Amino acid sequence: MSSSIRSLEDAADHIIDTLKHFLCVDTLFITTIDGQRSRIIRAFNRHEPPIQGSPQLLLSYSNLVITHRESFLYIPNILDDHRTALLTSTQQLGALSFIGVPISSDDKQVIGTICALHADPIQLDEKQSAFLESLASFFGYILALENASVTDSLTGLYNRRYLSHLYDKQSDKLFSVMFIDIDDFKEVNDSYGHDFGDILLLQIAARLKHSVRKSDILVRYGGDEFVICFEHLVDNQDIEIVAGKIKDSINDPFSINGRNIRISASIGISSSPGTGQNLKNMISDADQAMYGIKQHEKNL
Repeated sequence: MSSSIRSLEDAADHIIDTLKHFLCVDTLFITTIDGQRSRIIRAFNRHEPPIQGSPQLLLSYSNLVITHRESFLYIPNILDDHRTALLTSTQQLGALSFIGVPISSDDKQVIGTICALHADPIQLDEKQSAFLESLASFFGYILALENASVTDSLTGLYNRRYLSHLYDKQSDKLFSVMFIDIDDFKEVNDSYGHDFGDILLLQIAARLKHSVRKSDILVRYGGDEFVICFEHLVDNQDIEIVAGKIKDSINDPFSINGRNIRISASIGISSSPGTGQNLKNMISDADQAMYGIKQHEKNL
């Protein structure tokens, strides 16, 4: 394997490659919490055939590690343990032993897991346990760097760099896009100062989060511009309803440092069900639609 690490997936490959030689287990997988959802970054199965069914079934075990909140979660037999016996994945996989290690951030939040399944009880000595914990700490550092690189430092939303990941991963997903521009935001900064403007942006971000589903992808695109990518929401009527909800939310007064302020937003939408249009072009189309709306409103 090449020593080059250029992505989170490359780093996960290296972790898996190291562990499969260090631990004699049948299955290894690494997960991370991506936004509000867990996802498997990499999975390895030592024997053929590969893991039966969708690898997403394995997330049920990862979620146990996330909620367990201890350095190790060990289950000698997933069929006999009340936490796993009734899981669909357990009924499919049968009697296996499981071990999971949480991957934590600097503030002790669990942001992923390293997990293993084996046909026989997993036996780890002290050195193996320590090594597994060290790899989890190392990968936690990599995850924190990755998360920081795709997260807006002010609002905590995704930033434009995150969109490049979506462009690469969108192959089988249908998106609709909303491009939101806060009207006359520069005047707010000029009148009340940039600290005031930052607080306003934080409150706007909070309202946007409240207006969309957890599965929707919310991005701070620029200073006062936001993009929302709605996965598998391609009905124009549904998009218009959400857009109206967002406009109403932003139109409500904001209270900052004892001062009430009213603002508005211009919203452009791109929704092309069944056309296979790529996400990058849809964002551009939504941007152009927003600009057209803004120019129209100025001319009224």
